[in-house]
Formats: sequence, C-alpha cells, structure tokens
Amino acid sequence: MLLADYDHLFENKKENWNGPEGYKIVVPDGNANAEKTAKLLRDYYETSANLTLCIVTDKTEATQKEILIGKTNRAESDRDIAEAELSVSVKGEKLVFDGGHDVTVDSAVKKFMRLAPKTNEAFTFKITTDFVSVKPNGYEYVWGDEFEGEGLDPDKWDLIPKMGGNDVVIVSKDKKIVDVNEGRLKLHAREYTNKETGKTEYHVPCSVITQNKMNFVYGYAEIRARVPYKKGVWASWWIQTTSMLKGTRCPDYMLEVDIYEVFRTYQKTPNLIQWFPKEFDYNARYEPELKPGKPRSIPTCYVGNNPFVYEFEPSDTLNYEYHIYGYEWTPTEIKMFVDGQCHARYDITKNFFTKHPNMDGYHDPQFFIFNNHVFYPGVSTACASIETARESLPACHYIDYIRLYQKKGIGELYIGK
Repeated sequence: MLLADYDHLFENKKENWNGPEGYKIVVPDGNANAEKTAKLLRDYYETSANLTLCIVTDKTEATQKEILIGKTNRAESDRDIAEAELSVSVKGEKLVFDGGHDVTVDSAVKKFMRLAPKTNEAFTFKITTDFVSVKPNGYEYVWGDEFEGEGLDPDKWDLIPKMGGNDVVIVSKDKKIVDVNEGRLKLHAREYTNKETGKTEYHVPCSVITQNKMNFVYGYAEIRARVPYKKGVWASWWIQTTSMLKGTRCPDYMLEVDIYEVFRTYQKTPNLIQWFPKEFDYNARYEPELKPGKPRSIPTCYVGNNPFVYEFEPSDTLNYEYHIYGYEWTPTEIKMFVDGQCHARYDITKNFFTKHPNMDGYHDPQFFIFNNHVFYPGVSTACASIETARESLPACHYIDYIRLYQKKGIGELYIGK
C-alpha cells in the first residue's frame, strides 16, 4: 500500500553533457521495442532543441558521440543490470540509458524526458522498480503500460465515450479530466459551474480502452491504482468481449467482466454480466411476459446480494492509498484479487444462467476499460446521485501501471486489433 504519488519525486542529479548536437542514438540490433523508445527521445530533441538525431543499431561502428538505449554491445551499456532496475548515466561523452528489461529501459527514457533536460545538460539517476517479467505459475509479461510518458499512448489506448452522459454529466476528453503525467493515468471527476447557464455540471472522463489496440484471451492482469471509494462516484476497471475481431465473439451476447466498480464506500464490487442485444430478443425466447425487442443485461449477482464484494477496513486515507488489483482468467475460471488476496472466484465450466446455457462468451477475446464516472438521474440510478454527495468531488482515479501476463501456449494476444 502506498499513500502518495511518488513517480515524479525520484532523486536525480543534473550534469553537464556536450549533447545532443552531433549525436546519434544507438539501439540493440533487432530490438523493435528499443527502437520505438529511441524514436520518443529523438522526437523530444527535435521539439525541444530543433535537432534531428539519427537512430542506428549497435552493428554500426562505435563513435564517441552516442546515446545508448538498452543492452547495446557498447562497453558503456550495463548488460547485467537487474530487470527491475533502470538508470541514466553519463560515461565519458556518452549518454547511457540502462534497464534490465525493455519496459524499464522505456521508463528510464520517459522519466528523463519528464525532467525536461536542455541542450548540454543531462539528468542522471538510478531507480529500482517493482517490475517483474515472470509471475508464479508460469505467467510471462506480454503487454502493459507503466504510464511514464506525457499523454496517453495512442498505440495502446483510445478515448471512447462508452458510459453515457447528459446535459449535466459531461463526458470529456479534456486534459484536466483525463491525462497521463507524473507516472500515472489520471482520471478526474470534477464539479464545474457553466458560465453561460450558471448551472452545476459534473465533468467525467471518456472511457480509456484498448479495444482497437489490444485484445487477449486468458492471462493474469494487474494494476496498482488509487481508487475513489466515495459516495456518488462510480470508478471502475472493467472488461468487455470485443466485436472488432470477426468470428471471435459469441453471437448471442457480449460478456462484461467488472473487476471492480465502486457502489459503496470501502467496497470493491466485481461482477460478470451477459449483454443480449435487441436482435437476440432474450425476453421473447426465455421471458415472454416481459416486453420483447429490448436489449437485456443479466449479471451473475446484484449489488445487494453479491458474495464476492471486497471490503476495506474503514480508513481516512483509503481514497489516497494505492492497492494492487488483479484479474486472472483461465479456460476454467475467473478470479479477482486485492493485494494478492483472492476474493472472487467464478467457475466458468458451469452455466451461470439456466435459461440460456451458452457459455461461449467466457472464452472470447477481451479488452480493458478504465472509468471514473458519477451517479446521476438519467445516467445511472444504481446508487445515490452525486448531487447528494458533492463533497466527494473532485474524485481522483489514478492508475500507476497495468501489466498483462500469459502462459506460453495458452490463450491469444491480439496487438493492433
């Protein structure tokens, strides 16, 4: 548990460095991730110093004026550094970015850029992170985001208004509402007074989703997050089965997995929901006494009788604490965790819904979604309106990282889809 944002407070030292003019960026040959990271640094210097640096591999002949990214074959690169460690150093005339994994190398470069070095100066530091590429039971890192950059990574995320608003609840892409900075994905719910009408408005972020960029089948996902457990606020980390990959989704329904939703203070609520479209007409087939031709959502549990709710100890600091939330999905079960403790287990070999026995949707590709919404009439009436709890705002939902692990030979990973 952490009680503060700290990624932007790491110790560093400003040093004189005779660059970047005349320098080239060197990456390990064949390492596409290092090359992508190098392009970020190149773009930074193009914008900040009006210099265009070339990127070459370490198969080229070494020169004195080099910026080294990752485990190059140059003597100055630390090829034995632990995977959780990252560092930036000046060795001779060279600027060296080291890390034990592509993820930590990328973090080193992005932290460096956040310090906004000017021409002829560099910031040096060494940090031990909590990144691991291998989890117990054979899980290996396959995808993720440490949120170290400035702004949302367009190769991994989109902003889509998946949760509705109205003329009072405004779903927004404004950077004051949703942004990445200081090592966090930051989702804010805020109260504003409309200058033209004088009326109160509640601004909430668009959904941050991977649907067009990454989908997966089976694995273990983990985030460290600061979640607002406040009245009237509807923070969530959830998943849907995608319709973007043709022929990979159950035609009858879309599956939703809520790893957490906040309905009560101190409580994290999980759920599994089947969404039947209007075209399926679930009511006509299974409950003809109900109005036909309407979309139908069927949860495994309802808010009042959910046996898998996780309840934190009442605390004045809960809304500032970072906890680790986990989601494991295998061919036979779905499990949810808080700080390593499993509190929800669903056996997906058994049918949850006796009227409609199809469980195919529990094995369809899924994508991640983050939200920080509010309850309000016309938006959701699951809990009391934010109007009765305006002291809850601003509400901050911060995600420090998201990491997805899979076992070799089990499941699928779809990148760019």
